[in-house]
Amino acid sequence: MRTRKVLAGLAACVAVAAGGVAVGALPWTQDMVRGRAVEPQTLMQVPPPNTLAINHPRVIDRTEADGRLTNPLAASPEVLRQGRTLFDIDCAVCHGADGRNPGPVGKSFRMVPDLSEPAIQAYSDGLIYSIIREGGFEMPGYADALSPAERWALVHFVRTFRQPS
Repeated sequence: MRTRKVLAGLAACVAVAAGGVAVGALPWTQDMVRGRAVEPQTLMQVPPPNTLAINHPRVIDRTEADGRLTNPLAASPEVLRQGRTLFDIDCAVCHGADGRNPGPVGKSFRMVPDLSEPAIQAYSDGLIYSIIREGGFEMPGYADALSPAERWALVHFVRTFRQPS
């Protein structure tokens, strides 16, 4: 009789433990793992149509940026120096110091664009700006890390990679 109670208690403990494991494996308990809020370097989302940005410029998508944005900064030596510094800090780890060869982090990725390529240099300033702001396929966006003026300085610096004609 006592053995039967011990076995029943042991079976109950095993059942409770198995039930806890089963409940822990249910899909809704994994939402923090799969949720967009915890995924690193996710793409910036464009606000719904007809919404207004308050105290900030309106965020426009890449296609609209390509056609409408122009660089408000002149390519002065000071702006180019700032762009070089920002490039060295934020970009060279992937694009390399010369913008042509992958840097130490960029070597881990399939394809890091050569910024001197004529196709990339043919991009409008607005398109380069939006790529810096929003990121690319594997490139993180820098909207939160760089101010608009810093992003425009980077656009000017990226232009220094042009290959001579």
